Amino acid sequence: MKEIKIFQIAIFLLIIVFLVSALIPFFTGSEKPMIVLSGSMTPIMLPGDMVIIRSVDPNDLVVGDVIAFKDPGDKPNSFITHRIISLEEGKERIFQTKGDANNVEDDFKVPASDVVGRLIFVIPFVGYLPEISKNNHIFLLTIIMPASLLVIEEIRNLILYSNPARARKFETERKKMARRIYYMIKGKRLAAIILITGLISTGIVIPNLGTNGPIILERENTIENSRSLPMVYVFTPEDSGQRIAINSWYGVVTPDNETQVIAPKNTPSTISSVPYVLPVYWVVRLAEISPYFPAIVEVGLYTFLFTLLLIPLWYQKSSIGKKSKKIKLRRLVA
Repeated sequence: MKEIKIFQIAIFLLIIVFLVSALIPFFTGSEKPMIVLSGSMTPIMLPGDMVIIRSVDPNDLVVGDVIAFKDPGDKPNSFITHRIISLEEGKERIFQTKGDANNVEDDFKVPASDVVGRLIFVIPFVGYLPEISKNNHIFLLTIIMPASLLVIEEIRNLILYSNPARARKFETERKKMARRIYYMIKGKRLAAIILITGLISTGIVIPNLGTNGPIILERENTIENSRSLPMVYVFTPEDSGQRIAINSWYGVVTPDNETQVIAPKNTPSTISSVPYVLPVYWVVRLAEISPYFPAIVEVGLYTFLFTLLLIPLWYQKSSIGKKSKKIKLRRLVA
């Protein structure tokens, strides 16, 4: 009983620490959320995604970084998020940028003073929430009904506690009930569920994996996807500066399809190709750690979701009274 409470308190404190550490940069202004409105950086970020931009010293930027900068058309509160493909040194750094989905570079150059920050994270679909909330039916289900339930509950509490004698009786009964109820994590069952869901997740991801590991790129390289799911591929050259020289160094290949990647001949690199489950930006960042890491994370994600769906099987509420009745019944049967 005490162990469960300690475990719950520890999880709660970890969540609080995580939230505080994640939100502090937004309050200090060092990080800013932005909503993607165009498809110029598809598929690494899609229209409707939220991107997190962190303030950065322009002198620390390198070719290949994705930056947010002020719209050169002088549109108020409008920013563009594109990738640096070259830079010029001088009194003030000048950046040439290009959208990953665009065939040509931008027809303007970005001075360092216009740079807002560097892309550090992408959260998919969050930008659609304001539009979804405009739908009357969704607004009713997500806002009006929960708010109405809270108001009804508060009115009920006011009526209940308006009578001191009835309020004392209610509190006494509630405390008695709380003492009889406890929550239990069934460790063996949880371990079995994690093992089984892990095997199922592996069975989903592994058959849809592409090539992963070290590779020497030729001038022309063919990426094939003969699997049943869309596939994300990422090339990570040993020299990070050569990434821009690889045409389509990352991308999405639909089932039973292929794409051509043009690269400098004999370029040492690694390739990571996994089912299109995680956002492309996440796959790219994970592939920078290890070409096998995206697949490991996808298996872990599936396992976590399946285990979460089965939470009634391994995390249960029990009553001391019910437990004693079960014991008596088992003794009677024996």
